[in-house]
Amino acid sequence: MTLAIALAVAYLLGAIPTSYIVVYLRTGRDIRSMGSGNPGMMNVWDSVGLAPAMLVGLGDVGKGMAAVTFAYWLGFGDTMAVLCALVAVAGHDYSIFLRLHGGNGTAAATGGLISLVPAAALPAAGVAFAILIVTRSKRRGGVVGLLLVPVLAAAQQYPDVKLVGVVLLLTLVAVKIVRFEGFSASRTRPPR
Repeated sequence: MTLAIALAVAYLLGAIPTSYIVVYLRTGRDIRSMGSGNPGMMNVWDSVGLAPAMLVGLGDVGKGMAAVTFAYWLGFGDTMAVLCALVAVAGHDYSIFLRLHGGNGTAAATGGLISLVPAAALPAAGVAFAILIVTRSKRRGGVVGLLLVPVLAAAQQYPDVKLVGVVLLLTLVAVKIVRFEGFSASRTRPPR
């Protein structure tokens, strides 16, 4: 029963449509009708602005962190914490509140990574931010940051179950990004 509760809570946390809520409260519009149509932080940034995107990002990262923290709070170990992170990302990607639509899960996965492997995820996030500032490329910073997490986690000798969890989270995000955007950045930009 507790297992089912942990997974249900992880899904519902992930499914909270942060971008929809923030954009609707700010503009009265549905983020899915703006820009790329993707209800995620990057579309909010491109379509509405940096400040609302930062709110969305904080909320989405918080969802992933909360799902993992909740699993540990219930007394589960690393395997269940990884499952809860994966389920939270799935909830973000396929939100029951948005008729099974959602973003690509990068921020929710980042939150899960921060709670699972903080000593790897936080420095990687710092590198991603530095690359973003220097190159002004959100994609380049994000990709380098995410790929750095498993390298740092392995170097810091996190348990194998956490390393597998890191790879699974990154794979889940990559599959959703490729499915939505393909290999071209042009699908992520609003039509001109």
